[in-house]
Amino acid sequence: MAWFVAIVLLVVATILIILFLSRYYRKATREISVVRTGQGGQKVVLDGGCLALPFLHKVAEVNMRTSKLDIERVGPKSIITKDRLRVDVGAEFYVRVQASIEGVATAAQLAGKSFRAADLEDILEGKLVDAMLSVAARYTMDELQDNRAAYAKEVSDMLGENLAQNGLMLESMSLTRIDQTPFHALDENNAFNALGMRRLAEIIAVNKKERAVIEADADVSVRQSQLDATKRKLTITREEEEAMITQQR
Repeated sequence: MAWFVAIVLLVVATILIILFLSRYYRKATREISVVRTGQGGQKVVLDGGCLALPFLHKVAEVNMRTSKLDIERVGPKSIITKDRLRVDVGAEFYVRVQASIEGVATAAQLAGKSFRAADLEDILEGKLVDAMLSVAARYTMDELQDNRAAYAKEVSDMLGENLAQNGLMLESMSLTRIDQTPFHALDENNAFNALGMRRLAEIIAVNKKERAVIEADADVSVRQSQLDATKRKLTITREEEEAMITQQR
């Protein structure tokens, strides 16, 4: 009889332990890390799990997946290049938490438990935009278009250390749009815009002049070719008539 009671007690204890662990044991996964604070100090779990007891501990989950942050600077918010021209730019930043105890602990303080891409974008937008503006100031508009990869690399290098302070790392950056900001989106009373608009007006005027010269030269060339062809036709006709007269004689 005693052995039967012992087995029952063992089964009950096992069930209680399983229920206790299922409720208070928090596991980390490949996509989620766990940060426990409270009794015993802070504990970061990248692999495995930990006990989190009510009233004694507080647990935060940190998303370890890569987040895509979309940044667009268009119209009045467009970036200014070295030659004082405004350019509409769109970029995608791929960011994730550093897979280290320090990185996860810092990131947990950054965006809280949810750690959504929208939250990250709100928090990091200032840093991302500042890097885009700072690097763009070293390029003219034409250089920015011709050296997109170099521009993206410089922005990424500048952001690397800044994001590391938040426990994050930048996997890559992609430029999705580069285009001249249209005139109607610019405020001519703004000093930067005034310089850029004057520069654009000069570029457009020079291009129109060069195009007019090219079109005029092309028209003259066409008419000259037509004249030469007409002269050759007249010469051939005259020679044919002279040949016929000679033959008749």
